[in-house]
Amino acid sequence: MRQRGFSLIEVVIVGIIFGVAMTLALARWQGYNAQQRLRFGTAQVATDLRTAQERAKAERAPYTVTFTASSSAYTVARSGGGFVENTSLPDTVVATADQVVTFSAFGRPDAARTITVQNSFGTASASINATGGITYQTP
Repeated sequence: MRQRGFSLIEVVIVGIIFGVAMTLALARWQGYNAQQRLRFGTAQVATDLRTAQERAKAERAPYTVTFTASSSAYTVARSGGGFVENTSLPDTVVATADQVVTFSAFGRPDAARTITVQNSFGTASASINATGGITYQTP
């Protein structure tokens, strides 16, 4: 009479194959999440720069956006007070350098700048040209 079922060796082999497949899937998932955080963080920086620029024009007051190296926190503030927004980039995304972008009361930046952010996936940047155009590049 033959017994039905799986031997211990078969169960162990299937368990090992399943474990390897799950480990590979988890690694890919973590890379995907890091990439999405970096993309979102870059778009967020560009959006906040545009917001500061539009506020400066609307209120006819200078605005600054201040980034701190190796930090996910940054501020958008009206020069002379009245408005300060403390915000932060997504988890694990940080600015690569100290940067201060100042928009005049007419929305013009003080200089062309590139804000670079990074995480374990790589780097991305948001740029402001001398006339105030804002773009961003993601991986």
